[in-house]
Amino acid sequence: MKELKIIIEKSVDFYDAYAINCPGVYGAGDTVDTAKENVLEGLKLFIETKQKDDLPEI
Repeated sequence: MKELKIIIEKSVDFYDAYAINCPGVYGAGDTVDTAKENVLEGLKLFIETKQKDDLPEI
């Protein structure tokens, strides 16, 4: 089973989150928890808007 790898980084103004092995999945927030929730929502939207054949194998 492959894993979805999410990176959360702190910038000057907020926390940025993105999936390193699933291009197009991003999020951000004022806290780490908010960035995590936001990137998971981004993942949910990514899955809902893609055809099954277009989804990466993760």
